[in-house]
Amino acid sequence: MRKLLLILVLFPAIALAKPPMHGEYPCGDMPFSEHHRPGPDDEERMPRFLHRIDLTDKQRTEIKALLKTHRTETDAQMEAAKSIGKEIHHLVFSYDYNDDKIRALFNKADVIHREMALQKSRLDNAVFKLLTAEQQKKLQSKFED
Repeated sequence: MRKLLLILVLFPAIALAKPPMHGEYPCGDMPFSEHHRPGPDDEERMPRFLHRIDLTDKQRTEIKALLKTHRTETDAQMEAAKSIGKEIHHLVFSYDYNDDKIRALFNKADVIHREMALQKSRLDNAVFKLLTAEQQKKLQSKFED
């Protein structure tokens, strides 16, 4: 009797839980890696540090232009980093493994990631310079907390 009662209680929960089937994405129609990435219609996506800062329309358009150019620059670098990651993966799981080759690939990846971090800091500084003095003070006070 207990087993039957347990089955009757759990059956609706199991029926309602719909795990993704083979080939389906858990986040609907988009892959998980792109779930939080802004899409073509997602133009209101701004850097988080600009939330709760009142921007003018001119500032918004200039910041969006900066973000767009930054994204095109970093996409090529991300592809290069991914290809290096694939090379590392193939080398690690092969008979041609060599520490010197791996170190060289790590150094290449390190250079790419450092350059991307430098570009991100340049972008943030360019956005900061677009703000008025009052907005800059408000932003700086957010980081002091």
